[in-house]
Parts: sequence; structure tokens; C-alpha cells
Amino acid sequence: MTLHKGFSAYTEVRLLASQCPQFGPDDEDEHTDSELVSCYNCRYRRWLIDGFECRRPQ
Repeated sequence: MTLHKGFSAYTEVRLLASQCPQFGPDDEDEHTDSELVSCYNCRYRRWLIDGFECRRPQ
């Protein structure tokens, strides 16, 4: 899943992550959101030029 929500869609990505059964935090030095449960802080998030891609196992 590719999410073109930019880099400051905190409300949206926190909600998505809170509803994701596979959310897992990335290494702390990779965190970009102050809230732990956020797609921005997930180990399955891969940054793109204009957003990120979710690479969680299906």
C-alpha cells in the first residue's frame, strides 16, 4: 500500500497505525513522530519522495 499523505499527516497515520494489527515500532533513531503508534514510526514503513509505502506482510 502506498500512502501519498506527505510527511505531516500525523492525525491520519496515527489512526491507521492504531488500527493495524501488524504495527511494530522501528528502531528509535528512525522515529519521526513523537507518538510511538504512527505509520511514520513503523518498521514496515518505507519512505518515498512524496509519502511512504507500507510493506507489512500480507
